[in-house]
Amino acid sequence: MTTTTTTTSELDQSRKLLQDLGFEFVPVQLPELLERSVKEKLSMPRFLELVASTERSAREERRIKTSLKLSGLPIGKTLDTYDFTFQRGLDRGKIDLLSTCEFLRRRENILFLGAPGVGKSHLAAALAVKAIQNGFSATFMAADTLVDALRRDEEGGARRLLRRKYMTTALLVIDELGFQALDRRDAHLLFKVVSHRYERGSTVITSNKGIREWPEMLAGDEVLATAILDRFLHHCHVLQIDGRSFRLKGLERQVKQS
Repeated sequence: MTTTTTTTSELDQSRKLLQDLGFEFVPVQLPELLERSVKEKLSMPRFLELVASTERSAREERRIKTSLKLSGLPIGKTLDTYDFTFQRGLDRGKIDLLSTCEFLRRRENILFLGAPGVGKSHLAAALAVKAIQNGFSATFMAADTLVDALRRDEEGGARRLLRRKYMTTALLVIDELGFQALDRRDAHLLFKVVSHRYERGSTVITSNKGIREWPEMLAGDEVLATAILDRFLHHCHVLQIDGRSFRLKGLERQVKQS
């Protein structure tokens, strides 16, 4: 009984000390870690390594979970859930290379072009998930949502605009640019985003409009479209997806079976 009481007291003291030192997860798991240490006959350095790695892993898991929640990313859009066998025209090697996040370290951009339903948004979101897993911040916004936010934030002045997450995040995904034409004011606001982020952070854009169609999409202003494209495409990976629509895949299967 004395031994048990003493052991419990020592365990509580160790937990308190770890908490005082800033450990958040290990104090709760300490009994299991001690039990594992005994079973595996770990040396003191190995046990300390186990304690430190357990805390680090738990913190990293929490960081990723929180970052994903705050990013605006759609749930379940990862590279593992993308059907590369259906979209055979896509260069899988190129996607694998981008998934290393080296483009983020170089502050390069990505442009996904293609018809609706070919998986542009899925791939953009999947690369944003990879970015978060590799320690970068990421923000996913539909183009219309971004434009609405820009309109509101512009009224607060230039300082407020430059502090917004879509300006400062390491990776900004602008999804579905081109489904709705922009007026001159909105096009200028988009230029502010692209211009400010140029060589400061990476931007991924998905669009159903080819590059030659951008002047018409951007209020018919060829000069403004050229200015945006000049900055965005300077350090950019352009991927054209010419495959079939994932949304129509099920329908095609039903037609074949009928």
